[in-house]
Amino acid sequence: MYIIIMGAGRIGTLVARMLESEGHDVAIIEMNRERAREISEYVSGLVIEGDATDQKVLENANIKNADAFAALTGRDDANILACILAKHLNPKIMTILRITDPGKKKIFEEVKELKRYFDIVVSPEDIAANYIFRTLVTPGFDRVLLPREGAEIIQFQVNEDCEVAGKPIKELNLPKDSLIIAVYDEKGNLVIPSGDTVIPKKGQVIIFAKNSALQDVKKIMEKKREE
Repeated sequence: MYIIIMGAGRIGTLVARMLESEGHDVAIIEMNRERAREISEYVSGLVIEGDATDQKVLENANIKNADAFAALTGRDDANILACILAKHLNPKIMTILRITDPGKKKIFEEVKELKRYFDIVVSPEDIAANYIFRTLVTPGFDRVLLPREGAEIIQFQVNEDCEVAGKPIKELNLPKDSLIIAVYDEKGNLVIPSGDTVIPKKGQVIIFAKNSALQDVKKIMEKKREE
């Protein structure tokens, strides 16, 4: 894919480097001359000094042939304008809008007239707040938040002391709003589980669960065997 990123701040730079590490072509548009010069040392793709709300700048970045455009600056108004312009110049492009004010996020997701300009709306501040909140409420495991779905993908380490070790999944009595989606044994071998899959005595279990089910899942997965 060819992706254009607006903004070479911490988020934009990190996303660009991650995309390049996966073999994608990336161009970055950055208004600050010094920052643009600095970032060119960290990425191999095109770095353009300019304003992404300017049509000529987007055209110089080859917007018409881009697969995606991500507006990731800390300025909501500029991000919004740039996404609208990107869609105007390339109606097939996928646009990703960063919103720093979580309160505005729902508006862009729900108002039909706006949704056609913004394919994905993200608020790093909202995600971070949710992550901290969920970690405080249900600490103790690795997690990936899915805020829109009100769910998480969580990882549990399993060892011989765990009551679930050696049991088939169908006997665990997990809550209905949870599902084991992957099991890794001690050697790292992946199993896509069924109800008959036995939890290894040492390994990892990946579970998809709604927030309302997390406490019950945690109790079951972390319960120790009685001596």
